[in-house]
Amino acid sequence: MKKWIILLAAVGLVVVIWYFARQQSFTPDWAKAKFGEVTRGDIKVPITASGLIHANLVVEIKPEASGEVTQVHVVEGTFVKAGQTLVELDPQDEERLRDRAQAEFDRAEAMLTQAQVAVERAQVNIEIAQARLEEINAQGAIAEYEWDKIKNTIDEKGRSSLYSDQQIHDSRYRYNLFLAQRKSAAIAIRSAELSKLDAETVVLSQEAMRNSVEKALEDAEERLRETTVLAPSDAIVTDVSIKAGMLVQSGTQSIMGGTQLMKLADVSKKKVIARLDEADYGRVLDISPIDSLPDMPKLRETAAEDAQQMEQRGGIVRITVDAFPEETFEGRIERVEPQGKLNPGSSIIQFDVHVEITDPQRHLLPLGAQAQVEFTVESALDTLRVPAEAVKTLEDQRGVYVKTNPSPGSGDDYGKKFIPCRFGISDGEFTQVIAVVGDDELKEGDKVYTKLPRDVDELEN
Repeated sequence: MKKWIILLAAVGLVVVIWYFARQQSFTPDWAKAKFGEVTRGDIKVPITASGLIHANLVVEIKPEASGEVTQVHVVEGTFVKAGQTLVELDPQDEERLRDRAQAEFDRAEAMLTQAQVAVERAQVNIEIAQARLEEINAQGAIAEYEWDKIKNTIDEKGRSSLYSDQQIHDSRYRYNLFLAQRKSAAIAIRSAELSKLDAETVVLSQEAMRNSVEKALEDAEERLRETTVLAPSDAIVTDVSIKAGMLVQSGTQSIMGGTQLMKLADVSKKKVIARLDEADYGRVLDISPIDSLPDMPKLRETAAEDAQQMEQRGGIVRITVDAFPEETFEGRIERVEPQGKLNPGSSIIQFDVHVEITDPQRHLLPLGAQAQVEFTVESALDTLRVPAEAVKTLEDQRGVYVKTNPSPGSGDDYGKKFIPCRFGISDGEFTQVIAVVGDDELKEGDKVYTKLPRDVDELEN
């Protein structure tokens, strides 16, 4: 008897549940409506491009000297100050070259001194010859005076009534001897002057030789100093190519350009070189600062004349990296390259855009990291907007369905009204409402359908 009672109770419970279930309407999730809200805010339409983070400048360090590496003082990632020791080389080879250059310089100095002495000696010879000429002139003045006195008394036959033939002969001889000695002394002066010119020429040649070997000595001394390789500026060591025991060649003496020791990166500034698709080139050009535009004829001048466009040429961009997924960094367009590049493995043309990272936290960003650059090419600030999914089409008109109360007795679960609109830009999440077409009103806080219920959806399609 007890079993029958339990069985009847169970059957009664099933009947009650079935009855109440028949009284409830069931709508599957796929047929339910979804709603969004009309809001006021900003809409920004971005263009994205990716690229690597680069240092402001990367310098290859090559030695001025040759030799064996004895010590490497840095590793990749070391931050070095200007003048800090990077690498030390064995100085023996450069010391030998310096000593050889010093010997050549000493020899050139000695030869120059010898040539200068020859000039002084030639000058002394000139002065001696000039003194001899003065002496001859002084002695010859008497002979010239006597001969002038005697020759005026000589007749056509060569006779004189006042002087004997011997006196005439002796006077003529002394006068002619004077002339010959004076000429000889003049020649001696000229010869001494020419010798001085030769000596001065040798001095010039020896000075040039001395200067040449002096420069070689300075270079040798500089190369000897360069066996200690110093950092040229504050930078980060990004690559070390050598280790102790390796032989390296001078960058100035080798036809191959010398051995690369390491690379230093100047990180006082960082930038992203982003690859931009050709289809986006024009719009990014429109927001780039004038000084970053390609320096092509009339391009900058024409851009500067458009006052309305100048307002949007801030060139400010947003940068994100996988290393800091929650962070956003600010940058500024620094340069837009005018020459497109063919993307390897495809037919897509891309343009490089250099973006300087201006964010105060840029020191966090690692070199070589992949960065995403977002360029805001269109924007609407404090504008009326609706969710992008709320934009619908009814009879070739675009608009939104606004949620209303269901009509009495309609049996509908939802009330709705289609309001035609003119739309502006969209960022994929929100769409700008420029104006409402007609007499209806769309205001902030209104609920709009982002997904219509099944029956209305079928009517729309």
